[in-house]
Amino acid sequence: MPLNISKLGKILKAVNRLEEIKEFNATLPVKIEVKKQINPIRYLIKLGNREIETKSSIPLLIGKKYFAEIKENKNRLQISNLKELPRLLEMMEKLEIKNTNEENSSLHSFGKQEILQHLSNSVSKFEFIFYTNMLMAYEQKIHHLIINEKKKALMQYKYSKNKVKFYAIFNHLGELEGEITENSLTVYSPYNATLQLINLYKDELSLELFLYKKEVSPLYNFSENLLNLKV
Repeated sequence: MPLNISKLGKILKAVNRLEEIKEFNATLPVKIEVKKQINPIRYLIKLGNREIETKSSIPLLIGKKYFAEIKENKNRLQISNLKELPRLLEMMEKLEIKNTNEENSSLHSFGKQEILQHLSNSVSKFEFIFYTNMLMAYEQKIHHLIINEKKKALMQYKYSKNKVKFYAIFNHLGELEGEITENSLTVYSPYNATLQLINLYKDELSLELFLYKKEVSPLYNFSENLLNLKV
């Protein structure tokens, strides 16, 4: 398969670098946490280090975290296009990864033997559950790449004939889904701003690019409950 780990890693890192473009920061999806419900449509949310009141036309769950688009209108914040933050992102951010790949210390892929080694060396329930999920995914031929930098990013991928199906998650770009062939990259995202940013810097990807707006989902859903793991 010509789409090797190195090429997949380059695509993941190229997209992850887009999060640093400040001109788009205000339009990209952000992470919010619901602190309290004030009335049926007003909530107290945590946005970065601030706690602010805002309206939501859909019910929000107290204590839950979401990706959301936020606009300021007449000194008020409006939130829209909410999606519950994938537990996988929170788990990934807590994970301490010691990379043994000296040639590319920021990009980490996981083979079966390394996953088993992490399982046997787990020092916490959290680590054990994380790598158990990864092992279950591996048995379904779903692999994982992680960018082990200050802003971590993760890609799940699965080979399928002449293409690779993938799901990727980022701190500010949100979730992506799509397919990669030797010459093209198809990306799906629920957020227009994310798609616009990727399109603006498409030359960095060196692939023919196709972008579509739609809801996305992981190739493998991580669970914190061992009884819920898919075998």
